[in-house]
Amino acid sequence: MGSWLLEPTHSLWQALDEKVFWAMNNSLADNKSWQATWAVANNRMFDLVAALSMVLLFGHYALFRDRQNLRHYIAIGMVLVCALFVAALIGTQLIPIERPSATAQFPEALRLSELAPWIKTKDYSSDSFPGDHGVVLMMCAGFLVWHLPRSYGIAACIFAVLFTLPRLMSGAHWLTDEIVGAVAVDTLVMGWFFATPLQDKLLTWFEKLLGLFGKRG
Repeated sequence: MGSWLLEPTHSLWQALDEKVFWAMNNSLADNKSWQATWAVANNRMFDLVAALSMVLLFGHYALFRDRQNLRHYIAIGMVLVCALFVAALIGTQLIPIERPSATAQFPEALRLSELAPWIKTKDYSSDSFPGDHGVVLMMCAGFLVWHLPRSYGIAACIFAVLFTLPRLMSGAHWLTDEIVGAVAVDTLVMGWFFATPLQDKLLTWFEKLLGLFGKRG
């Protein structure tokens, strides 16, 4: 984060951002199928696919590999929601950086909303830093890496990268919104949860709470 905020390294990050953006944006120029693919991937409904993929990955292990500890995995999910809330608070309220997206900065850029007007597409943001999409996906991947076997963690990281790409391709986010902004926010929050007693205390509290509901049922 410091290297992104301060010179001379800030200029290097900015140059990388612009190079990556124009390479992606120029690729949208002619191929209608390519345009349609990324337009669909930037529709809000497609965000549900990303969320469902993470949930199914987590649920597959909890339900089919370690079902006897199902209450524990539900508690992990509840802790993840708490971590996402903290990360969202930091990203939206505590980072005093307003940065327009690439499509906002370069009016001449190709816009998916104009190339594929038949579907509602997110390709613009007046404040794109940090990347909220990346914050959520990387946080989910971090929890799966921490709590599940390696193969599930690797799959979650692959999902995080794949489902972050659409916002970069559309120009709604810069590359550093994700690899600097989202990573910095998530690293900070996961440090609080994983490297302090906070997560263990929350897990214990949520498991006791779930136990009470189980007894009532």
